[in-house]
Amino acid sequence: MARTGRKCDFADTQSSSSSSPNSVITSPLSLSPNTNTVWRERRAFAYYFECAASSIGGGLDVDFWRTVVPQVCRYEPAVWDAIITISALFERPQKCLDPVPQRHDNSVSFTKNHQDALGWYSRSVSAVRQRIEQGSVDAFIGLISCMLFICIEAIQGNADGAMQLYHQGVQLIAALRLQIAPAATNKASLLEDTIIPLFIRLGTFALASGGDPVTALLKDAEDASGEQFDSLKSAREAIVLLTIDIPSFERTCYKHLNQADVSHVPEEFYTRRFSLAARLRNWRTAFENLMTVGRTKDILSLQQIGTGALLLSYHEMLYVMLETCTSLSFMQFDAYLPNFQTIVEQSAIAPKASVRPDGTQPPFTFDLNIGLPLWFTSLRCREPHTRRMALDLLRQAPSVQGFYQCSIWAGVGQIIMELEESHPMSMNAVHPTPNFGALNSTNGPISSSEIVVSSYSAHAEMRPNIPLALLIPEDARIGPIAAFRPMDGFPPGTTEADIVKWNRGPDQVFLRFSQRERSLTGDPCQMVYKYIPLDF
Repeated sequence: MARTGRKCDFADTQSSSSSSPNSVITSPLSLSPNTNTVWRERRAFAYYFECAASSIGGGLDVDFWRTVVPQVCRYEPAVWDAIITISALFERPQKCLDPVPQRHDNSVSFTKNHQDALGWYSRSVSAVRQRIEQGSVDAFIGLISCMLFICIEAIQGNADGAMQLYHQGVQLIAALRLQIAPAATNKASLLEDTIIPLFIRLGTFALASGGDPVTALLKDAEDASGEQFDSLKSAREAIVLLTIDIPSFERTCYKHLNQADVSHVPEEFYTRRFSLAARLRNWRTAFENLMTVGRTKDILSLQQIGTGALLLSYHEMLYVMLETCTSLSFMQFDAYLPNFQTIVEQSAIAPKASVRPDGTQPPFTFDLNIGLPLWFTSLRCREPHTRRMALDLLRQAPSVQGFYQCSIWAGVGQIIMELEESHPMSMNAVHPTPNFGALNSTNGPISSSEIVVSSYSAHAEMRPNIPLALLIPEDARIGPIAAFRPMDGFPPGTTEADIVKWNRGPDQVFLRFSQRERSLTGDPCQMVYKYIPLDF
């Protein structure tokens, strides 16, 4: 196999780490600019192996990240460089709340650790690019490198770059499926059982951001939702397929109802929903059987309990999506408050699966995490206390999940909540709500919605029986949202005239949100789109 020609220090590092695993990691990081370069690389690899690998893929995929990937770097220095880059960024992540971090590249002051990471990353990319130009790159090594590069871009907050690499990875997978002979069982098994499921999981993030699902990866994916699960991993892979199919169906329903201006979907839509509901119901039965066996034998670890809670939160999210997708009414979500509360409760347990020895959450994970269910809850649940709990938990989750930064999700969720809750105060002036005390929130005092929230933060027996429709009426509720930059083009129906009043540059990220506006003539509400710049 062709190599890049540079010696890889993996073997020496592994042997020294095995004999004294903490001696390298506990040494001060980058003592000075003159610290030996080889020592810094070895220390970075040791940190990856001991600390980062288990968090990147989660407990269910730790063998791939701690065994397979390091084995590849034995003979591929470009993979070594990518690994130590991830390690450096993982240990000292640079927080960036700007949705467009590239705007401020010239003003960022990088630490020595980050400078090392960028240098190693550049070296890795250059080596892979050179191999591609020479026509000597191995497709399997290229795919592993692509996965590591996705990690690097995502940790740095470059979702666009990570997404581009993701699509390149999908193309490599298609090529590998044709190249790998059935006799090459090790590579074929690794591709089908580990790498492709990982890319499918990443596809759930692409779908959540409005991107199209990667259907090419699903053609051979087996739906195991109706079978008995032999492990949490098999339960996860089954719920992931539903996490692609159900939101895709939801988008299809919304598109039909919105464009056709009708109140009902065709009969075949109900047939499809019935089929998806059966799959989801079968998944829940198989999942409960699996967890019951574990509880009966008293063999569930904290990590398994956390993973089980995570999967259950996804089930609740998908259940609400499926129940509400054939109607455009925003009020219907109020009937599913118990499901939203379950999402919050399970999301408070789920971090046990990803918590690190020091009690903190990792800055990045490729695995499923609580981000999507909490994000969905923050947008669709209008009960103030539950909604704020979802946002608080979202801020405490791993900073980057898949391609996206949870801090940005939480920031957008906060904006949506404040926009919706700023409207009902005029109604509360007519229908006063008693004050039962302030809500315990990490965000401090709440001004415009304090009275509304207070009534729902009281004990259950003290809560007044006030319909949620009175607090946040239909025309105040926000529907589907989209983020865009003018430099990348406008969403359908949007023009420059819609944002010109903000007087922002072409790289400014704007939020487009929809609301139903009441007609003064008594006609049905019409959907209108509004725009605000996103500044964090």
